[in-house]
Amino acid sequence: MKHSISVKQTLVDIISILPQIFQEFRKDEKYCKLLDYLNEKDFFNDEDLPYPTIKQIEAETGLKSHHIRKQLKDLYASLFDYEYGYRFHFDKTEYCFIVDHFKNYATFYCTSLINVPRVGENITLPFLKAKVGSDYFYVEDVRHHFEYDKHLIKLYLKAGRFNSFWYYSKHKGIELGKIAMGEEFELYDFQLKEKLGL
Repeated sequence: MKHSISVKQTLVDIISILPQIFQEFRKDEKYCKLLDYLNEKDFFNDEDLPYPTIKQIEAETGLKSHHIRKQLKDLYASLFDYEYGYRFHFDKTEYCFIVDHFKNYATFYCTSLINVPRVGENITLPFLKAKVGSDYFYVEDVRHHFEYDKHLIKLYLKAGRFNSFWYYSKHKGIELGKIAMGEEFELYDFQLKEKLGL
């Protein structure tokens, strides 16, 4: 099935890695006005600042809307063009730990780790016991996010010991529709186990 590329989504995608785009294309006269405008404000990180519309960019830069659309499409296409050979640079790494113990949550960040914990590994974090009520956790999920010039690794930890049988049963229940969308996050594990007859 052929996928059509939306200009609006292209703009959002470009903003998500703007430092890299700006670094690569800022000296190209064809793109400098558009990139200078996008780089003036932090559309990606400022939650109070909505992404600009094509009309807004047109009004504030003087560029015609069809030129803006073409520039966005061309910039985006260059990133994935084999001949152009663009190389992404995600040279900053940050780790985000999202910890859950019976719906008591804690989140903390780390800038360096010697080894990244993997799904199923058990972890002791004694500095979290007062906050969430436990210091022994397992890695339930690991997700990698690539944005701006940063590789963000999110580690989802749950209190207790990893149980491969439960991990398999829960995911089987999700795939078979026995656990509805959202219930995985809304219900406690003991409630999910009851639902699955375990």
